[in-house]
Amino acid sequence: MFTAALLALAAAAQPSERAADEAALVHIKTIVWPAFYAEQDVAGLDGFLAPGFVTFAPDGAATTRADALASVTAAPWTPTDFTYTVERLDWHGPDLVEVSGFGRSLRETAEGEPCRHSYFSSNRLVRAPEAVHGWRALSSHVSGVGCEPAG
Repeated sequence: MFTAALLALAAAAQPSERAADEAALVHIKTIVWPAFYAEQDVAGLDGFLAPGFVTFAPDGAATTRADALASVTAAPWTPTDFTYTVERLDWHGPDLVEVSGFGRSLRETAEGEPCRHSYFSSNRLVRAPEAVHGWRALSSHVSGVGCEPAG
């Protein structure tokens, strides 16, 4: 009977823990991760990306963690009115999650014309209690990139 009570208590605690994890993950994806790029915070990004981190572009090209750090070092990321909207959190166990959604901002085309930039991304993160934000990014996949004329 005592064991059953403990199991019931553990089950009751799980949804609130999951809700706290999901709130933290949404904050990381919508605020923290973009800030690493916007503020050229190489040290922050270095601590957040897992050693084997890789990004897959729509054409299948892969870039590494070292590429991401070099990009942040080289130039600031300056989109106007950037927002990221989390659409899904898919759990693959208690410590592995895929966060997916849409990024949107105002930008300019290569010709200097204003456009509404958008993309879809899915990002795999693993729980990392030793990391500053409690999670590390393992991978990112970007697709559906577009830039519709603004006006």
